[in-house]
Amino acid sequence: MRFVALAFAWGCLCSSAFADGSLHALWEIHGKHNTVYLLGSIHVLRPSDYPLAPAMLNAYSAAQTIYMEVNLQELDSQAVQAEMLSSAIMPEDKGLPAVLGKERYSRAYTLAHEVGVELPSFDQFAPWFAAEAISQMQLMHLGFQPQSGVEAYFLERARSDGKSIAGLETVHDQIDLFQKMSLEAQAEYLISSLEQAHDLPAQVDEMVRAWQRGDTGWFANELQSELGADPQLYQSVLVARNRKWLPKIEALLKDDKNYLVIVGTGHLVGRGSVIDLLKKDGIGATQL
Repeated sequence: MRFVALAFAWGCLCSSAFADGSLHALWEIHGKHNTVYLLGSIHVLRPSDYPLAPAMLNAYSAAQTIYMEVNLQELDSQAVQAEMLSSAIMPEDKGLPAVLGKERYSRAYTLAHEVGVELPSFDQFAPWFAAEAISQMQLMHLGFQPQSGVEAYFLERARSDGKSIAGLETVHDQIDLFQKMSLEAQAEYLISSLEQAHDLPAQVDEMVRAWQRGDTGWFANELQSELGADPQLYQSVLVARNRKWLPKIEALLKDDKNYLVIVGTGHLVGRGSVIDLLKKDGIGATQL
């Protein structure tokens, strides 16, 4: 889940890294009168990870409308913020100590403490939220910022340039995805995230390098190893959402204007990905 939800950094980059002929996490599909660009994103980056590849900037320039997993402008709504908070807070008798049990809570406490996090500060939150928040805290400590993510970058540019912004799903849809996980599954997810916490700096560094060079094989292997072990999770987190988005993306091909669709890179690689589903519908995507 962390792989999908945070998606994902590396050392300082410069424009010379994007040599002519190199590939990126960027594809194009063609309608009769337009082009739809599919950009795999890293949801959090460091300011030093800019500028983005010219191919990505060119795709943005060619598009009149930007689609994202969710329209990030929704996050400005007080109603949405209230829903997010409400979904994250647990009743007093169902906080982390109750959900995890004594033995697992003790292990989680130790693992969190080892990476500088005091677990009791999350006792009243759902395990999925604690896992995401702790991962975010780690990433921010490493210098990664949500406001420096790919979506945030293009959101600000689109606002400035007067381009339309839309979402393939809503914030409510994403909250519902977590809430539908059983508490036991959430507990296991939290433990798993904490067990991997020590490796996070190296993991995100490798992930961003793979994204930079358009290495779809790396992402597909990581997804298979992290989510493939739980087919139900793989289906709900990735494949089911990809299938839900597919008709919306294919409908864009019937228009006469260009679109840029930005989703987590994990949605564009491997079995059941948007690219895979498009191919099965007879629509070929070219990686740029």
